[in-house]
Amino acid sequence: MNVSRFLLFALIPLGVVLLIFAIRFARKSFGGKVLVELPYLQRSTSFRIDKAGIYAVWQKGQLFRKLPVDQFKPEIICHETGEKISLFPSLFRPNSNDGVTFKMEMFRFSAQPGTYHLTITEGSSISAPERWLSRLFPVKKVDLSQYFILIRECQPFWFLIAGILLISLSGLMMIGGLVFGILYPQFR
Repeated sequence: MNVSRFLLFALIPLGVVLLIFAIRFARKSFGGKVLVELPYLQRSTSFRIDKAGIYAVWQKGQLFRKLPVDQFKPEIICHETGEKISLFPSLFRPNSNDGVTFKMEMFRFSAQPGTYHLTITEGSSISAPERWLSRLFPVKKVDLSQYFILIRECQPFWFLIAGILLISLSGLMMIGGLVFGILYPQFR
């Protein structure tokens, strides 16, 4: 076999290795340490942050159920300063499920070490277009005893973007190695 053709076919296993690495890298965007899991019906709790960083407010509930995101807004207050923490809507709203339970990131915030108080207040956690779209689908409401608000550590947003780009690159390597390896004799 020609060395150039061999190198083209070698892109396939390299692409597989890169794909495995990229998936693990992208998964870091979804799996931060859970600091608190607040049952929705409890409505408030305190929690501690040990290191400065970016954190996220996630919701967790039953899969294929209407979640009450149009009925509440989370509020986080620092115990030491009494300052209300600014929550920023999550870009692309990363989510995951295990076939039974659905988890979705709602907000991100920056925090310094300290003790914080999470309260579920009246309001809406979604925009008007999202509220309108949610009314279009006739699904059962979630059992509120099975609905939770989570505070999790989160990775910078670029982890997800880099993971997606690496997954795309690995796909191109695998497909390109196969196609150009097979067609190599026609290019000579």
